[in-house]
Amino acid sequence: MVAIVSSLRYVLLGLASGEPAWLEAVARLVGRRSADDEFIRCTGPVDLATRLGTGRPFSAVLVDHRTVGLDRELVRRASAAGCPVIVVGGADDPGRLASLGATSHMVDPPSLQDLDGMLERHATPIGRIDELRLGLRAEDGPAGWTGRMVAVTGPGGTGASTVARLLAAALADDPRMYSSVLLVDACLEADQAHMHGITDSQVDLQAAARAHRNGDPVDSELRALTFVPAGHRHRLLPGIRQRRDWPTIGGPSLEAALGNLRDHHLATIVDVDPYVDLAPTHQPVGPTTPGEPARIVFGMADLVLVVGRAGSDSVRSLARVRANLADSGLPAERVMELPLTSSPAVGRLASRRAGRAARRGQAVQSGDLVLDLPGTLDGSDTAAHLADRVLTVLDRLPSRTQNQNEVAVIAGSLGTTSDDEP
Repeated sequence: MVAIVSSLRYVLLGLASGEPAWLEAVARLVGRRSADDEFIRCTGPVDLATRLGTGRPFSAVLVDHRTVGLDRELVRRASAAGCPVIVVGGADDPGRLASLGATSHMVDPPSLQDLDGMLERHATPIGRIDELRLGLRAEDGPAGWTGRMVAVTGPGGTGASTVARLLAAALADDPRMYSSVLLVDACLEADQAHMHGITDSQVDLQAAARAHRNGDPVDSELRALTFVPAGHRHRLLPGIRQRRDWPTIGGPSLEAALGNLRDHHLATIVDVDPYVDLAPTHQPVGPTTPGEPARIVFGMADLVLVVGRAGSDSVRSLARVRANLADSGLPAERVMELPLTSSPAVGRLASRRAGRAARRGQAVQSGDLVLDLPGTLDGSDTAAHLADRVLTVLDRLPSRTQNQNEVAVIAGSLGTTSDDEP
Protein backbone atom coordinates (compact mmCIF):
# COMPACT_ATOMS: atom_id res chain seq x y z
CA MET A 1 0.00 0.00 0.00
CA VAL A 2 1.30 3.42 -0.94
CA ALA A 3 0.51 6.23 1.49
CA ILE A 4 -0.67 9.42 -0.14
CA VAL A 5 0.89 12.40 1.57
CA SER A 6 -0.96 15.66 1.07
CA SER A 7 1.03 18.84 0.61
CA LEU A 8 -1.66 20.71 2.55
CA ARG A 9 -1.52 21.16 6.29
CA TYR A 10 -3.25 23.13 9.02
CA VAL A 11 -1.53 25.72 11.20
CA LEU A 12 -3.74 26.63 14.16
CA LEU A 13 -3.31 29.35 16.77
CA GLY A 14 -4.60 29.00 20.32
CA LEU A 15 -5.49 31.79 22.76
CA ALA A 16 -6.78 31.51 26.31
CA SER A 17 -6.50 33.18 29.69
CA GLY A 18 -4.87 30.63 31.94
CA GLU A 19 -4.50 26.97 31.01
CA PRO A 20 -7.89 25.45 30.15
CA ALA A 21 -7.85 21.71 29.57
CA TRP A 22 -8.84 21.98 25.92
CA LEU A 23 -5.43 23.47 25.00
CA GLU A 24 -3.67 20.21 25.80
CA ALA A 25 -6.51 18.22 24.24
CA VAL A 26 -6.28 20.12 20.94
CA ALA A 27 -2.49 19.83 20.92
CA ARG A 28 -2.78 16.03 21.20
CA LEU A 29 -5.52 15.85 18.58
CA VAL A 30 -3.52 17.94 16.11
CA GLY A 31 -0.55 15.63 16.60
CA ARG A 32 -2.76 12.58 15.98
CA ARG A 33 -4.18 14.03 12.76
CA SER A 34 -0.89 14.67 10.99
CA ALA A 35 2.74 15.24 11.77
CA ASP A 36 2.67 18.25 9.44
CA ASP A 37 -0.09 20.12 11.30
CA GLU A 38 0.84 22.75 13.89
CA PHE A 39 -0.85 24.14 16.98
CA ILE A 40 0.78 27.33 18.28
CA ARG A 41 -0.24 28.77 21.64
CA CYS A 42 -0.31 32.55 21.93
CA THR A 43 0.67 34.13 25.22
CA GLY A 44 -1.99 36.81 24.91
CA PRO A 45 -3.90 39.10 22.53
CA VAL A 46 -0.75 41.13 21.83
CA ASP A 47 1.15 37.99 20.83
CA LEU A 48 -1.77 36.99 18.59
CA ALA A 49 -1.81 40.41 16.90
CA THR A 50 1.95 40.23 16.37
CA ARG A 51 1.73 36.82 14.70
CA LEU A 52 -1.13 37.95 12.48
CA GLY A 53 0.85 41.02 11.48
CA THR A 54 3.84 39.03 10.24
CA GLY A 55 2.05 38.09 7.02
CA ARG A 56 2.30 34.35 7.70
CA PRO A 57 -0.95 32.57 6.82
CA PHE A 58 -2.79 30.67 9.55
CA SER A 59 -5.66 28.23 9.17
CA ALA A 60 -7.68 29.42 12.18
CA VAL A 61 -7.37 30.70 15.72
CA LEU A 62 -9.06 28.84 18.58
CA VAL A 63 -10.04 31.21 21.40
CA ASP A 64 -11.38 30.23 24.80
CA HIS A 65 -14.73 31.91 25.44
CA ARG A 66 -13.48 33.19 28.82
CA THR A 67 -10.42 34.90 27.34
CA VAL A 68 -9.80 38.42 28.61
CA GLY A 69 -9.74 40.62 25.52
CA LEU A 70 -12.10 38.54 23.39
CA ASP A 71 -14.06 41.32 21.71
CA ARG A 72 -14.90 42.76 18.30
CA GLU A 73 -11.43 44.27 17.90
CA LEU A 74 -9.70 40.92 18.27
CA VAL A 75 -12.13 39.13 15.95
CA ARG A 76 -11.87 41.86 13.31
CA ARG A 77 -8.07 41.80 13.33
CA ALA A 78 -7.99 38.05 12.86
CA SER A 79 -10.64 38.11 10.14
CA ALA A 80 -8.85 40.92 8.29
CA ALA A 81 -5.73 38.74 8.23
CA GLY A 82 -7.74 35.89 6.69
CA CYS A 83 -7.76 33.84 9.91
CA PRO A 84 -11.17 32.47 11.02
CA VAL A 85 -11.97 32.76 14.73
CA ILE A 86 -13.32 29.63 16.41
CA VAL A 87 -14.53 30.11 19.99
CA VAL A 88 -14.12 27.08 22.24
CA GLY A 89 -16.92 26.74 24.79
CA GLY A 90 -19.59 29.33 25.50
CA ALA A 91 -22.28 27.50 23.52
CA ASP A 92 -24.84 28.57 26.13
CA ASP A 93 -24.49 32.16 24.89
CA PRO A 94 -24.59 31.90 21.07
CA GLY A 95 -25.93 35.44 20.71
CA ARG A 96 -22.75 36.94 22.12
CA LEU A 97 -20.55 34.84 19.84
CA ALA A 98 -22.58 35.87 16.81
CA SER A 99 -22.49 39.55 17.74
CA LEU A 100 -18.72 39.43 18.10
CA GLY A 101 -18.44 38.14 14.55
CA ALA A 102 -16.83 34.80 15.42
CA THR A 103 -16.79 32.30 12.56
CA SER A 104 -18.01 29.36 14.65
CA HIS A 105 -17.60 27.63 18.00
CA MET A 106 -16.54 24.20 19.29
CA VAL A 107 -17.55 22.28 22.37
CA ASP A 108 -15.20 22.10 25.35
CA PRO A 109 -13.40 19.72 25.30
CA PRO A 110 -13.49 18.91 21.57
CA SER A 111 -13.19 15.41 20.18
CA LEU A 112 -11.18 14.40 17.12
CA GLN A 113 -14.42 14.35 15.15
CA ASP A 114 -15.24 17.90 16.34
CA LEU A 115 -11.80 19.11 15.31
CA ASP A 116 -11.97 17.43 11.91
CA GLY A 117 -15.41 18.91 11.25
CA MET A 118 -14.28 22.40 12.22
CA LEU A 119 -11.20 22.19 10.00
CA GLU A 120 -13.22 20.95 7.06
CA ARG A 121 -15.94 23.60 7.37
CA HIS A 122 -14.05 26.71 8.42
CA ALA A 123 -10.25 26.41 8.45
CA THR A 124 -7.99 27.17 5.52
CA PRO A 125 -5.42 24.50 4.62
CA ILE A 126 -1.94 25.83 3.94
CA GLY A 127 0.36 24.33 1.34
CA ARG A 128 2.99 27.00 0.90
CA ILE A 129 3.60 30.57 1.96
CA ASP A 130 1.01 32.22 -0.21
CA GLU A 131 0.60 35.93 -0.57
CA LEU A 132 -1.53 37.15 2.28
CA ARG A 133 -4.71 38.76 1.00
CA LEU A 134 -5.48 41.70 3.23
CA GLY A 135 -8.77 43.43 3.77
CA LEU A 136 -10.99 40.45 3.03
CA ARG A 137 -14.64 41.00 3.84
CA ALA A 138 -17.12 38.33 4.69
CA GLU A 139 -20.17 38.10 2.49
CA ASP A 140 -23.03 40.19 3.73
CA GLY A 141 -25.77 38.22 5.36
CA PRO A 142 -29.47 38.86 4.93
CA ALA A 143 -30.23 42.46 5.80
CA GLY A 144 -33.14 43.58 7.91
CA TRP A 145 -34.75 46.96 8.36
CA THR A 146 -32.40 49.85 8.97
CA GLY A 147 -32.67 53.62 9.04
CA ARG A 148 -30.83 56.11 6.88
CA MET A 149 -27.50 57.70 7.82
CA VAL A 150 -26.34 61.12 6.68
CA ALA A 151 -22.76 62.24 7.31
CA VAL A 152 -22.18 65.99 7.55
CA THR A 153 -18.61 67.16 7.02
CA GLY A 154 -16.58 70.01 5.63
CA PRO A 155 -13.29 71.89 5.97
CA GLY A 156 -12.64 73.64 9.26
CA GLY A 157 -14.58 76.84 9.81
CA THR A 158 -17.31 76.16 7.29
CA GLY A 159 -20.00 75.53 9.89
CA ALA A 160 -20.53 71.83 9.22
CA SER A 161 -21.31 71.17 12.90
CA THR A 162 -23.95 73.89 12.89
CA VAL A 163 -25.50 72.48 9.73
CA ALA A 164 -25.56 69.01 11.31
CA ARG A 165 -27.36 70.34 14.39
CA LEU A 166 -29.91 72.26 12.37
CA LEU A 167 -30.49 69.36 10.00
CA ALA A 168 -31.15 66.98 12.91
CA ALA A 169 -33.53 69.46 14.53
CA ALA A 170 -35.40 70.07 11.28
CA LEU A 171 -35.73 66.37 10.52
CA ALA A 172 -37.04 65.70 14.03
CA ASP A 173 -39.67 68.41 13.49
CA ASP A 174 -40.79 66.77 10.24
CA PRO A 175 -43.97 64.74 10.92
CA ARG A 176 -42.75 62.04 8.55
CA MET A 177 -39.83 61.22 10.85
CA TYR A 178 -41.87 60.75 14.07
CA SER A 179 -39.00 62.42 16.00
CA SER A 180 -36.94 59.26 15.36
CA VAL A 181 -33.77 61.24 14.62
CA LEU A 182 -30.35 60.86 16.24
CA LEU A 183 -27.42 63.28 16.05
CA VAL A 184 -24.00 61.69 16.64
CA ASP A 185 -20.87 63.79 17.18
CA ALA A 186 -17.90 61.87 15.72
CA CYS A 187 -15.57 64.86 15.36
CA LEU A 188 -12.16 64.87 17.03
CA GLU A 189 -13.02 68.32 18.39
CA ALA A 190 -16.56 67.57 19.48
CA ASP A 191 -18.76 70.66 19.80
CA GLN A 192 -22.31 69.33 19.66
CA ALA A 193 -22.65 69.13 23.45
CA HIS A 194 -21.67 72.81 23.79
CA MET A 195 -23.94 73.77 20.91
CA HIS A 196 -26.87 72.16 22.73
CA GLY A 197 -26.05 73.92 26.00
CA ILE A 198 -24.73 70.79 27.72
CA THR A 199 -21.71 71.19 29.98
CA ASP A 200 -21.53 67.73 31.53
CA SER A 201 -22.87 64.56 29.94
CA GLN A 202 -22.68 61.09 31.42
CA VAL A 203 -22.76 59.47 27.98
CA ASP A 204 -20.61 60.04 24.92
CA LEU A 205 -19.37 58.28 21.80
CA GLN A 206 -16.54 56.70 23.75
CA ALA A 207 -19.02 55.04 26.11
CA ALA A 208 -21.15 53.87 23.17
CA ALA A 209 -18.16 52.29 21.41
CA ARG A 210 -17.06 50.64 24.66
CA ALA A 211 -20.57 49.23 25.17
CA HIS A 212 -20.32 47.49 21.78
CA ARG A 213 -16.90 45.87 22.24
CA ASN A 214 -18.34 42.61 23.56
CA GLY A 215 -21.73 42.53 21.85
CA ASP A 216 -24.84 44.57 21.17
CA PRO A 217 -26.58 46.24 24.13
CA VAL A 218 -30.27 45.54 24.61
CA ASP A 219 -32.77 48.23 23.62
CA SER A 220 -32.99 49.79 27.08
CA GLU A 221 -29.19 49.96 27.40
CA LEU A 222 -28.88 51.41 23.90
CA ARG A 223 -31.45 54.11 24.62
CA ALA A 224 -29.57 55.06 27.78
CA LEU A 225 -26.55 55.95 25.64
CA THR A 226 -28.41 58.90 24.07
CA PHE A 227 -30.74 61.62 25.35
CA VAL A 228 -33.04 64.39 24.15
CA PRO A 229 -31.52 67.87 24.70
CA ALA A 230 -33.76 70.50 26.25
CA GLY A 231 -35.85 72.31 23.68
CA HIS A 232 -35.30 69.72 20.95
CA ARG A 233 -36.98 66.60 19.63
CA HIS A 234 -33.97 64.74 18.27
CA ARG A 235 -31.74 62.56 20.40
CA LEU A 236 -28.05 63.34 20.86
CA LEU A 237 -24.90 61.28 21.36
CA PRO A 238 -22.07 63.68 22.28
CA GLY A 239 -18.53 63.10 21.07
CA ILE A 240 -15.27 62.43 22.86
CA ARG A 241 -14.33 64.81 25.65
CA GLN A 242 -10.72 65.34 24.54
CA ARG A 243 -8.99 64.97 21.17
CA ARG A 244 -6.42 62.58 22.66
CA ASP A 245 -9.24 60.07 23.20
CA TRP A 246 -9.62 59.43 19.44
CA PRO A 247 -8.23 55.84 19.63
CA THR A 248 -11.25 54.89 21.77
CA ILE A 249 -13.77 55.55 18.98
CA GLY A 250 -12.07 53.77 16.09
CA GLY A 251 -12.33 50.28 14.72
CA PRO A 252 -15.14 47.74 14.66
CA SER A 253 -16.59 48.88 17.99
CA LEU A 254 -17.46 52.25 16.47
CA GLU A 255 -18.87 50.58 13.38
CA ALA A 256 -21.01 48.27 15.52
CA ALA A 257 -22.23 51.17 17.66
CA LEU A 258 -23.20 53.31 14.67
CA GLY A 259 -24.88 50.37 12.97
CA ASN A 260 -26.90 49.51 16.05
CA LEU A 261 -27.95 53.12 16.60
CA ARG A 262 -28.88 53.50 12.93
CA ASP A 263 -31.07 50.42 13.16
CA HIS A 264 -33.10 52.06 15.94
CA HIS A 265 -33.73 55.45 14.29
CA LEU A 266 -35.33 56.54 11.03
CA ALA A 267 -32.50 59.01 10.45
CA THR A 268 -29.03 59.24 11.98
CA ILE A 269 -27.02 62.42 11.38
CA VAL A 270 -23.28 62.08 12.03
CA ASP A 271 -21.11 65.16 12.43
CA VAL A 272 -17.65 64.01 11.34
CA ASP A 273 -14.31 65.43 10.23
CA PRO A 274 -13.26 65.07 6.57
CA TYR A 275 -10.02 63.27 7.51
CA VAL A 276 -10.65 60.16 5.43
CA ASP A 277 -7.22 60.63 3.81
CA LEU A 278 -5.61 59.87 7.20
CA ALA A 279 -7.04 56.33 7.20
CA PRO A 280 -4.80 53.93 5.22
CA THR A 281 -6.75 51.60 2.95
CA HIS A 282 -4.50 48.63 3.79
CA GLN A 283 -4.36 48.53 7.56
CA PRO A 284 -6.17 45.41 8.76
CA VAL A 285 -4.21 45.16 12.01
CA GLY A 286 -2.53 47.60 14.31
CA PRO A 287 -3.72 50.84 15.92
CA THR A 288 -6.33 53.01 14.33
CA THR A 289 -5.59 56.48 12.98
CA PRO A 290 -7.34 59.83 13.47
CA GLY A 291 -8.97 59.24 10.09
CA GLU A 292 -10.54 55.93 11.13
CA PRO A 293 -13.85 57.46 12.36
CA ALA A 294 -14.23 59.33 9.06
CA ARG A 295 -13.53 56.20 7.02
CA ILE A 296 -16.10 54.20 8.98
CA VAL A 297 -18.79 56.89 8.87
CA PHE A 298 -18.38 57.61 5.15
CA GLY A 299 -18.45 53.90 4.42
CA MET A 300 -21.76 53.48 6.26
CA ALA A 301 -23.50 56.71 5.27
CA ASP A 302 -26.22 56.73 2.64
CA LEU A 303 -25.46 60.38 1.90
CA VAL A 304 -22.46 62.60 2.67
CA LEU A 305 -23.30 66.30 2.97
CA VAL A 306 -20.16 68.38 2.33
CA VAL A 307 -20.40 71.95 3.62
CA GLY A 308 -18.33 74.68 1.96
CA ARG A 309 -17.95 78.45 2.09
CA ALA A 310 -17.29 81.23 -0.40
CA GLY A 311 -13.75 82.47 -0.93
CA SER A 312 -10.69 81.14 -2.74
CA ASP A 313 -9.23 79.38 0.31
CA SER A 314 -12.51 77.67 1.13
CA VAL A 315 -12.97 76.63 -2.50
CA ARG A 316 -9.55 74.96 -2.48
CA SER A 317 -10.33 73.24 0.82
CA LEU A 318 -13.65 71.99 -0.54
CA ALA A 319 -11.93 70.68 -3.68
CA ARG A 320 -9.42 68.82 -1.51
CA VAL A 321 -12.20 67.22 0.54
CA ARG A 322 -14.02 66.27 -2.66
CA ALA A 323 -10.86 64.63 -4.05
CA ASN A 324 -10.19 62.74 -0.81
CA LEU A 325 -13.74 61.39 -0.75
CA ALA A 326 -13.41 60.24 -4.37
CA ASP A 327 -10.05 58.59 -3.66
CA SER A 328 -11.63 56.71 -0.75
CA GLY A 329 -14.08 55.10 -3.17
CA LEU A 330 -17.19 57.06 -2.21
CA PRO A 331 -19.55 57.21 -5.23
CA ALA A 332 -20.25 60.71 -6.50
CA GLU A 333 -24.01 60.15 -6.38
CA ARG A 334 -23.80 59.79 -2.59
CA VAL A 335 -22.14 63.18 -2.13
CA MET A 336 -24.21 66.36 -1.81
CA GLU A 337 -22.33 69.66 -1.67
CA LEU A 338 -23.76 72.54 0.34
CA PRO A 339 -22.03 75.86 -0.49
CA LEU A 340 -22.73 78.59 2.05
CA THR A 341 -22.23 81.84 0.18
CA SER A 342 -23.52 84.16 2.88
CA SER A 343 -24.16 82.75 6.32
CA PRO A 344 -22.84 84.92 9.16
CA ALA A 345 -24.45 82.65 11.75
CA VAL A 346 -22.29 79.72 10.70
CA GLY A 347 -18.98 78.87 12.35
CA ARG A 348 -17.61 77.47 15.55
CA LEU A 349 -17.61 80.86 17.25
CA ALA A 350 -21.30 81.30 16.48
CA SER A 351 -21.90 77.71 17.57
CA ARG A 352 -20.38 78.39 20.96
CA ARG A 353 -22.45 81.55 21.26
CA ALA A 354 -25.54 79.44 20.54
CA GLY A 355 -24.45 77.00 23.22
CA ARG A 356 -24.07 79.77 25.79
CA ALA A 357 -27.47 81.13 24.81
CA ALA A 358 -29.03 77.69 25.24
CA ARG A 359 -27.47 77.33 28.69
CA ARG A 360 -28.99 80.68 29.65
CA GLY A 361 -32.37 79.34 28.61
CA GLN A 362 -32.59 81.33 25.40
CA ALA A 363 -34.07 79.16 22.69
CA VAL A 364 -32.13 78.96 19.44
CA GLN A 365 -34.49 78.74 16.50
CA SER A 366 -33.47 76.47 13.65
CA GLY A 367 -34.68 79.06 11.16
CA ASP A 368 -32.13 81.61 12.42
CA LEU A 369 -29.54 80.19 10.03
CA VAL A 370 -29.85 81.36 6.45
CA LEU A 371 -28.33 79.01 3.92
CA ASP A 372 -27.70 80.52 0.53
CA LEU A 373 -28.08 77.62 -1.86
CA PRO A 374 -27.91 77.87 -5.63
CA GLY A 375 -31.05 76.85 -7.44
CA THR A 376 -33.58 78.12 -4.91
CA LEU A 377 -36.32 80.58 -5.76
CA ASP A 378 -35.30 83.41 -3.44
CA GLY A 379 -31.66 82.50 -2.86
CA SER A 380 -32.18 81.36 0.72
CA ASP A 381 -33.19 78.15 2.41
CA THR A 382 -34.13 77.48 5.99
CA ALA A 383 -33.07 74.36 7.84
CA ALA A 384 -36.50 72.89 7.15
CA HIS A 385 -35.98 73.30 3.42
CA LEU A 386 -32.55 71.71 3.72
CA ALA A 387 -34.07 68.74 5.56
CA ASP A 388 -36.68 68.36 2.85
CA ARG A 389 -33.99 68.47 0.19
CA VAL A 390 -31.93 65.82 1.99
CA LEU A 391 -34.96 63.53 2.25
CA THR A 392 -35.64 64.03 -1.46
CA VAL A 393 -32.07 63.04 -2.35
CA LEU A 394 -32.26 60.00 -0.06
CA ASP A 395 -35.48 58.89 -1.73
CA ARG A 396 -33.76 58.95 -5.12
CA LEU A 397 -30.74 56.97 -3.99
CA PRO A 398 -30.85 53.17 -4.17
CA SER A 399 -31.19 51.58 -0.77
CA ARG A 400 -27.90 50.45 0.72
CA THR A 401 -29.66 48.02 3.04
CA GLN A 402 -31.20 45.84 0.35
CA ASN A 403 -34.11 45.15 2.65
CA GLN A 404 -36.10 43.42 -0.06
CA ASN A 405 -35.66 42.76 -3.72
CA GLU A 406 -38.19 44.22 -6.12
CA VAL A 407 -40.89 41.75 -7.02
CA ALA A 408 -42.80 42.08 -10.26
CA VAL A 409 -46.58 42.04 -9.83
CA ILE A 410 -48.33 40.06 -12.53
CA ALA A 411 -51.59 41.53 -13.74
CA GLY A 412 -54.50 39.80 -12.04
CA SER A 413 -52.31 38.07 -9.45
CA LEU A 414 -53.70 40.21 -6.65
CA GLY A 415 -57.28 39.14 -7.35
CA THR A 416 -60.25 41.25 -8.41
CA THR A 417 -62.72 43.46 -6.64
CA SER A 418 -66.46 43.37 -7.01
CA ASP A 419 -66.25 46.34 -9.39
CA ASP A 420 -64.04 44.34 -11.74
CA GLU A 421 -66.41 41.43 -11.97
CA PRO A 422 -68.76 41.34 -14.97
